[in-house]
Amino acid sequence: MRILKPEIAKEREEKILRMIIQEYVQTRKPVGSELVAQKGLPGVSSATIRNTMKKLEDEGYLHQVHSSGGRIPTDKAYRYYVDYLSKIQQIALKERQRIEQEYAQNNEEINRVLVHTCRMLSAMTHSAGFVFTSNVQDSVVQRLDFLPLGPCNILAVLVTSEGVVKHWPVRVNRIVIPTKLLMLNAYINEQISGLTLRSAQRVLWENLRHGNTDEDGFCELACKILKDMINAQTYSEQLYIEGMSSLLDNVSSDEYNELSKMMRVIEERDKFAGLLGEKMQELKNNKGKKVSVSIGSENELSELKNLSIITSSYSVGDRTIGLLGIVGPKHMEYTRMMSLVNFVGEMLGMTIKNWQASLEDHKE
Repeated sequence: MRILKPEIAKEREEKILRMIIQEYVQTRKPVGSELVAQKGLPGVSSATIRNTMKKLEDEGYLHQVHSSGGRIPTDKAYRYYVDYLSKIQQIALKERQRIEQEYAQNNEEINRVLVHTCRMLSAMTHSAGFVFTSNVQDSVVQRLDFLPLGPCNILAVLVTSEGVVKHWPVRVNRIVIPTKLLMLNAYINEQISGLTLRSAQRVLWENLRHGNTDEDGFCELACKILKDMINAQTYSEQLYIEGMSSLLDNVSSDEYNELSKMMRVIEERDKFAGLLGEKMQELKNNKGKKVSVSIGSENELSELKNLSIITSSYSVGDRTIGLLGIVGPKHMEYTRMMSLVNFVGEMLGMTIKNWQASLEDHKE
């Protein structure tokens, strides 16, 4: 009996494991030793492959559903496969062009771009697509302007560097002079542009405390608006998600009960948003990591044990300003999905950067 060198035996085991994962992802059927022999290991007997598969099962990489049937990958197997693919491969040129075209055509308010990004991720992956934005108090003020609507009515418009736009109609106690409002806008933005919302609020309070304010009370109003925006946001408001129904298209009939639990958690938003908040912090702390993959039992929420989550951060400059990704079945095509999520993250970051630049040009 020929004894293989350890490194050759290890290479064969890994090749068999990858073949089983790929075959199961494509067919959703347990994989037997005969099929592995036919498809990719000519000259290696079914008995040898069967022994290797038994070893992989003992090590926790495979699971045999029925004693007489083939085997299916476990979470540990998917983790090995994702790590094997961790050097991100180029996504198909056609998909790259489609994504670039989608963003080139989408010049709307950034809030709508985030929703559009979720829908595009869902459509291209047949999974649920999501975008998770950074906490509003960490957002950087781009502009806060008061626009005249009538004699005693104004519209307050706050724009953050992440592209979030909020507006509030406000009624004031005296007639608003448009030219004076322009001067006040310039003064306020000189004080707070480029600061986080919390820092901007602190600066305006300091001005009020030292009497550096205006007789119409717009500095105080600006401070109140910043405070209201910080206090009003809940964790779930940072989350955009689309394509939940796509999850139904990728499950077998015996998985529907489990799926209802998963969908309930995601639709309740707060728990899922909390999980994404932790993932975003993880990617912020690990600057070299582009894409994160959580497989089945690796997800902290037990309700997501039959799903995989692929996430990528999106940034402007060196600032991570959000997270995007997909939630889908464990048997997803990881090579393509990881590359696609990574590229969409790059495109979204670039879109927000270009949006900021156009806003600056318009301001000048």
